[in-house]
Amino acid sequence: MVYAYTLIEGGEVSIEKIESISYEMKFESVANGGCIGKKTSTYHMKEGFEIKEEEFKEHNEKAFGIFKGIEAFLLENPNAYV
Repeated sequence: MVYAYTLIEGGEVSIEKIESISYEMKFESVANGGCIGKKTSTYHMKEGFEIKEEEFKEHNEKAFGIFKGIEAFLLENPNAYV
């Protein structure tokens, strides 16, 4: 299963520095019946700006919160991804 979305304004997107942030989350089945989740974040910066390490960590923590919400839903609804 793949879940992808792009933030274009609001929330964690600083309109002064960032055009958008694209996220892709992949969930792959493993032999024991569980799954492995992988997340990729792509930051599209406005010209002349770069993201600082502490800003990246803050954005990553917020995105991880969304990931945990998806995980909770899938654990409660195992037939949603069969």
